[in-house]
Amino acid sequence: MLDIALATCADFPDLHADDALLIPALAERGLHARPVVWNDPSVDWSLPTLTVIRSTWDYHHQRSAFLSWAEHVSRLHTLWNPLELLRWNTHKFYLRDLEQHAIPIVPTLWLEQGTSTNLASLMAQHDWQKVVLKPAVSASAYATLLVTAETVQQGQSHLDHFLSTHDMLLQPFLSTVASSHERSLIFIDGECTHAIEREPALDLDPSAQDRLLAPQEDELLLARKILSLLPTLPLYARVDLIHDEAGTLRLMELELVEPGLWLSLAPHSVQLFADAIAKKAIP
Repeated sequence: MLDIALATCADFPDLHADDALLIPALAERGLHARPVVWNDPSVDWSLPTLTVIRSTWDYHHQRSAFLSWAEHVSRLHTLWNPLELLRWNTHKFYLRDLEQHAIPIVPTLWLEQGTSTNLASLMAQHDWQKVVLKPAVSASAYATLLVTAETVQQGQSHLDHFLSTHDMLLQPFLSTVASSHERSLIFIDGECTHAIEREPALDLDPSAQDRLLAPQEDELLLARKILSLLPTLPLYARVDLIHDEAGTLRLMELELVEPGLWLSLAPHSVQLFADAIAKKAIP
């Protein structure tokens, strides 16, 4: 039986429950799938037939080590998503590349590591009353801070601290994140399997629930255009979109590394994902 490694992190050694749904689905297709902690030094990565990255939710704390691991695995067998996409997508300046290809992103100032900047001046210059600061290498809202005119001093301290070791992004806060919400389109092997309306990561209402929805035609068109720009069609992708206050559809994030895919909300997507993995694993 072919051996499929589902890469995870030490905090989720048995995978997140959502990703674990793949194990029985792959077994039905004659594939033995098992969770493997990506940075466990005891793992022999020459044994799997194929590795699929899933719950590696600590990579942003050790990006260089993660990419070295991905390069090592890629020399031994096929890795999905592939190293080329991982190297690009683990640093949020990839958004600048997409913007240069006419993809509408959230307006962004790119602040490079080792530089210094005056946050209050930038906010005034762009007439931004409320902004979001985030590291360019980040996941799960790590070190992401919402800054208002009243908290700009705190924001400046946060920016000074992280600019010493990180590239940073400065973006206006879109009020539609809290009203119409962020919408995530999930793609498996190029097919949109389902979409999710997501509650905001910042100031999350604990009673709020992400929910399944039907993707709109403009969302599908933009998402497919984005994926068409990639050098390789990803096995899995999540395209996070938002309409701004003027109604313009914008890309918030393109997630190609370890995105949550809400498989449990769309059971058919588990089967499609397992089919896609089987197609990659079986020549």
